[in-house]
Amino acid sequence: MANVRTPDQKTAKAQRIAAAAWQLFAQHTFSDISMAMIAQQAGVAKGTLFNYYQSKESIFMALLLTGYRDYFTELAAKWTAQPVTTSAQLKTRLMDQTRTLISDHATLVRLNALRGPVLEAHADRAQTEQGRRDLYTANLALGRVVAAQVPILSTAQASHLFVIQSAIISGLMNLSGLDQFNHTTLNVDFPAFQIDLTAEACQTFGYYLDGIFQEEINDSEKHA
Repeated sequence: MANVRTPDQKTAKAQRIAAAAWQLFAQHTFSDISMAMIAQQAGVAKGTLFNYYQSKESIFMALLLTGYRDYFTELAAKWTAQPVTTSAQLKTRLMDQTRTLISDHATLVRLNALRGPVLEAHADRAQTEQGRRDLYTANLALGRVVAAQVPILSTAQASHLFVIQSAIISGLMNLSGLDQFNHTTLNVDFPAFQIDLTAEACQTFGYYLDGIFQEEINDSEKHA
């Protein structure tokens, strides 16, 4: 009799494989991780991986999307429990959250920097689209929480703040790698390519927030 797995068993196996890939990515570069390594880490046959993910990129894209989905859900709960009421308080919260994202969620941040240049071309489209829908739902829910507390922002504008935040961090991370080749430091000095990720991400995001808040304040005053 064939070994037929229930949907819950299949989900558990897929999560086990993804968790193994996450553990490896916390210690290795993406290019150094093979499907064989993931299978060994997960304790499954290499062929089993392809029953759940069509490629290595599919595994890591799923990790990225579910990682940010869970992170946004966590933020929404924290924002609900500890609300802000002004744009100044919101900026302070977002600056603190940017620092925390970089320091406490380093693996997720590293993974996000790979999305465009590495993952999207070879990730499973159907899995990616479902993951994006789930992520969008979580992002929109977070936006609703923030917009309800700081009414000068719409839900869409509040949700978009977290998209811009991630884009700034990812862009700076990619720029910071310009003085390296195959993860080996070159024997030349490129000081202009040196990036203090946390400081410069906060500075750039802060400038963006100042512009957004001032624009919304001006618009609200015009319609007052």
